[in-house]
Amino acid sequence: MPFAEINGVKIYWEEEGSGDPILLIMGLGWPSYMWYRTKPLLTGKYRTITFDNRGAGRSDVPPGPYPIATMASDAAAVLDATGVESAHLYGVSMGGMIAQTIAATEPQRVLSLTSIYSTTGASSE
Repeated sequence: MPFAEINGVKIYWEEEGSGDPILLIMGLGWPSYMWYRTKPLLTGKYRTITFDNRGAGRSDVPPGPYPIATMASDAAAVLDATGVESAHLYGVSMGGMIAQTIAATEPQRVLSLTSIYSTTGASSE
């Protein structure tokens, strides 16, 4: 099984298809296999990369909390493990927040950004 490792935490990932890379980032607590409806629509045109966020699926479950910035670093480690310098980012819910964080901190890694059912995570304070 392919794993990316960041600071001793193993993050499970898999890929399918060919073309421009697209990284699918799932929301809180959901494993990557929940992309089962979306993934088949993309793999004919894109190199589709999915992964389990820390604490979900086949990835490690280190002690929390899991800040969004940490999870964005995990996603970037998955891109590194797949040899992808930049990708289309597609995040749902918390995955959208992770994608937005990557776009804000590492814009050179982002070909496009799609954030579904998400928020910026910005505080009103």
